[in-house]
Amino acid sequence: MKKKVNLVLAVLILAGLAVFLTVEGAEAFCVYNNTDIVVEAKQTEGGNFHKRVGSDRECCNWKEKSCNKGGKRDSIVKFDVYYKVSVPLQIAPETVYICKDFPIKAGGWLTVTGKKSDGYKCEAHFE
Repeated sequence: MKKKVNLVLAVLILAGLAVFLTVEGAEAFCVYNNTDIVVEAKQTEGGNFHKRVGSDRECCNWKEKSCNKGGKRDSIVKFDVYYKVSVPLQIAPETVYICKDFPIKAGGWLTVTGKKSDGYKCEAHFE
């Protein structure tokens, strides 16, 4: 009986944690990297977000002025998404843009998808 009670408590705790994480995610825009490279996402309008994004995501709460100067969940923020390529005989790497001034809503998210062989693209999402 004690094992069943412990199991029920563990399930309830995990369910509560899942709800908490879901609610927290709803208050942040995220840049998801679903590619075979590391990309950089730099906000060009509406805030100061600039992150390297590996094989996961980077997020920023849309309620923060540094991320969303418009202050509303549906305010438009824009991003440059790019990666760096080393070029022989050049000191600085070359910047390759996947998308420039790409708009999303501050309460939404941006996904970067693709592979080197097929090319990369940006997609905006909002719920």
